[in-house]
Amino acid sequence: MNGTEGTRWNTILFAVVAGYIAAFHVGKLPPAMPVVRAELGLNLIVGGWLVSAFAATGLALGIVAGSVADTIGHRRLTLIGLGALAAGSLAGSFAETGPSLLGARLVEGLGFLAVAVAAPSMVAQAAGVGDRALVLGVWSTNVPVGVALMIVVSPLLLESSGWRGLWQVTAFVTAIWMVVLAAGTRREGSTGQRQAPDGALARNVRLTVSKFGTWLLALCFGLFTFQWLAVMVWLPTFLIEERGMGSAAAAVMTAVVVAVNVLGNLIAGWLLHRRFPRWLLMAGSAAAMGFAAVGIFDPDLSDGARYALCLAFSAVGGMPPTALRAAVPSFAPTPAQMGTTNGLLVQGLNLGNVAGPPALAAVVTVAGNWESAVELMIAAAVAMTILSLGIGAIEHRQRKTASEPSR
Repeated sequence: MNGTEGTRWNTILFAVVAGYIAAFHVGKLPPAMPVVRAELGLNLIVGGWLVSAFAATGLALGIVAGSVADTIGHRRLTLIGLGALAAGSLAGSFAETGPSLLGARLVEGLGFLAVAVAAPSMVAQAAGVGDRALVLGVWSTNVPVGVALMIVVSPLLLESSGWRGLWQVTAFVTAIWMVVLAAGTRREGSTGQRQAPDGALARNVRLTVSKFGTWLLALCFGLFTFQWLAVMVWLPTFLIEERGMGSAAAAVMTAVVVAVNVLGNLIAGWLLHRRFPRWLLMAGSAAAMGFAAVGIFDPDLSDGARYALCLAFSAVGGMPPTALRAAVPSFAPTPAQMGTTNGLLVQGLNLGNVAGPPALAAVVTVAGNWESAVELMIAAAVAMTILSLGIGAIEHRQRKTASEPSR
């Protein structure tokens, strides 16, 4: 079936909200970090590991988690992920030391990874072919929307209940949605994926990594996050140290820049829904991000123009995630490896998350100026453009093969 006729909107709603709630666990830490560090006596290194726990689990286990989703069922792993997020957050609220909080945070990271690889597969399978790009565009808003909501709500909960109360409220909300999702999609659970054969997990991984196209998707995702997160992480520092802004103003301006990323997610979904070429969307986004980076780090540009380019950089940067996730059903070896392919993309995404900020910091430190960051950003943008052309070539070959009459 095509289009809305074959789209199960209730399943999509349950899965998308699960993504937003999973992102709450990412967004709750930054506002609470000063209080957590003060109460538990944590140094910057431990604090950094608390932030990096989610990226570390995704980088190490993304494709394995995706294969588990394909083996036991996407709905089931989404529920397990929500349960792990709730359990980890609740356990973390009772932590008395840095290592115990880090252990709980790793459990949350595993839960987040499970939702990140399984829920988008639920969304893709529940959508009719004509609606798939559109709904995956909505799914791609999960991290910016979920993190932004928690940045807004966290200060209120921190003031009234402290960071432990924030952790407990987040655990409660997650557990409630786990129950809601289980009840709302129980019919799919009873008619869903049959028991996978022995060895399916290893077979899913082997088939996925044997496809050149899936590697192009993962590397392209990594190059995107390399650029986007590097700028978002260091933008407050740049605004304060180079442009002389106050910390509060820099925080608000950065939050707005992060939030406009959602616009790119939605616009990309609409364009793909209208059959705009995926490769052109990604290549154009890469080029636009590289061009914007030149102005962002130009010392002679006015602050107003610089901030406009920051907004454009983030908005355009919302397009590649949607395009890449929408490509998964076409690039997965078979529908049975959709979760595994999502898992490989998650590994690529987290490779960029881990490498981008320190790479930019190293370049700026060695050169002694922020202008030197431009070369790094342009190199990543050019590489992403080249990979996008490769993705387009594979899609062209797929269409040509599909149009040939069977012999």
